[in-house]
Amino acid sequence: MPVTARARAHQRFLTIAGRNIDRFCEEKLARISVEDQSPTGEWISMEGRKVLNFGSCAYLGLNVDPRLKEGAIEAIERFGPVYSSSTVYTSVDLYGALEERLTAIFDAPVAIPATTTLGHLSALPVLVGLDDLVIVDLQAHASVQMATQVLRAEDVAVELIRHNDINALAARLEEVGDRYERVWYLADGLYSMYGDAAPVLEIRALLDTYPNLWVYYDDAHGVGWCGRNGRGWVLNETDHHERVVISASLAKSFGAGGAVLVLPDAATKRRLEHTGGTFIFSGPVHPAELGAAVASADIHLSAEHAERQARLNDQIALVQRGLVERQLPTMSLEKTPIWFLKIGSLDGAVELTRRMLDDGFYVNPAPFPAVPVGYEGVRFTQTLYHSDHDLEDLLDAFARHVPDLVDDNQGVVDLRNA
Repeated sequence: MPVTARARAHQRFLTIAGRNIDRFCEEKLARISVEDQSPTGEWISMEGRKVLNFGSCAYLGLNVDPRLKEGAIEAIERFGPVYSSSTVYTSVDLYGALEERLTAIFDAPVAIPATTTLGHLSALPVLVGLDDLVIVDLQAHASVQMATQVLRAEDVAVELIRHNDINALAARLEEVGDRYERVWYLADGLYSMYGDAAPVLEIRALLDTYPNLWVYYDDAHGVGWCGRNGRGWVLNETDHHERVVISASLAKSFGAGGAVLVLPDAATKRRLEHTGGTFIFSGPVHPAELGAAVASADIHLSAEHAERQARLNDQIALVQRGLVERQLPTMSLEKTPIWFLKIGSLDGAVELTRRMLDDGFYVNPAPFPAVPVGYEGVRFTQTLYHSDHDLEDLLDAFARHVPDLVDDNQGVVDLRNA
């Protein structure tokens, strides 16, 4: 059987991606085993040295909070490490307790998959009809892209569109007209590499203009630290819409485990839970994760959440100012806890990550396929475990090392007048 161009392109993708990760592993910059017996959030120990951790997604500093630990321990004591049954049959009462709290946070019906990836794999094949069109943002999370492969296998039309290109999306909607009963736009609320956000208000305007448009957001990195009670980036920008579905993680800012699907109505919730593949055939969220998530949800529903949120927002503003003052090559200045410095070459990203480790800072190296070829660099995240002094020291270290490593500035924010 002849090898097709598509097969060759796929093999080339795997070869380049694997080679890049191999390089970071050989340099001991990825696939790292943390040596701490009891990490505190701010520091991690690796390769015999203690470094400040700027690679965590626990933005609100909850993942080692004693209350979440107590919730997890109590759940294990009650139910053991795992309650081994599909939720379509039986589930522990913590599911109900968590669902009640998440419904209050999002003010909408919710379903609780075991992970965001499994949530996508359940939701999209059920929500998307065989005669629908799916348009995917080029930088939508890999887990969303993975779920579209299931749709392609069913011969659903799936197209990619340039990142956050609302004009192109509007043009495509105009072009297809009512040829499709529904056109689905798949995007992240907050993008995990660059820290930039979907233009939620412009997408909302398109929803009002095109009645066959539906939107599926992965807001995994926006939920928890952003919005009232942590309802996320999307729902902080706009209110609920009957043709919008939101997926989010409870294992990042929320500090626990599991995921949540925020749904337009109870009928959609019932349909997903009763027909979604991973809701029927996959295992449940483990008791420890459920116990921790309930404890975290209680914090989100308390006055403490707003205090944590305000403190994080102040520190986000500090980093934003620091990037501008130091004229560092950032891809976005959105006020989020995720930042990306573009170097532009694999060698440069390796060297910067190594230098930052030598200075006592762990940041995330980002090669292809996490970012496009030519946009290699480092991602760093901030959490409430960091002090203002930690953040200033990190930015000063970047200012020492970045200027002589940058390959080009294409795509970075122009900070000269920022």
